[in-house]
Amino acid sequence: MKCPACGNSEMVTEIKDEILSYSGQSLTLHTMKGDFCPLCGEGIWDEESYRRYTEAQAAIMRAVKGDVGADIRRIRKQLKLTQTELSEVVGIGKVAFSRYERGETRPPAPLVKLLKLVERHPELLSEMSPTYRPKREARLTG
Repeated sequence: MKCPACGNSEMVTEIKDEILSYSGQSLTLHTMKGDFCPLCGEGIWDEESYRRYTEAQAAIMRAVKGDVGADIRRIRKQLKLTQTELSEVVGIGKVAFSRYERGETRPPAPLVKLLKLVERHPELLSEMSPTYRPKREARLTG
């Protein structure tokens, strides 16, 4: 295998620890296996190590940023709304809400701020959409 960075024709298989860091948080992945260039240090993880690396990367980002999808789902359920109902109130498609809640797509920051405001003041829903009429009481605590 040829080094993708410097073109060296000799890569060496190694097992090593890899430290992931993001926004002040660190995580060490032990016994990561890959092929590394002895000249420039560039490496390519094997399939299993790459899977572990990407999962750990996602986990450390969630730890720092929080799970926005879970927050959106929790707020929607506290408001006793379906994805369709909430999408009609805020003017965003139902499919987008589904993707936000599953963590497939990161929602726009203004939408997250709006939903957190509505979580604290559910009475604002009727002001956001003149056609919105609460079917059930959406009383929140705390």
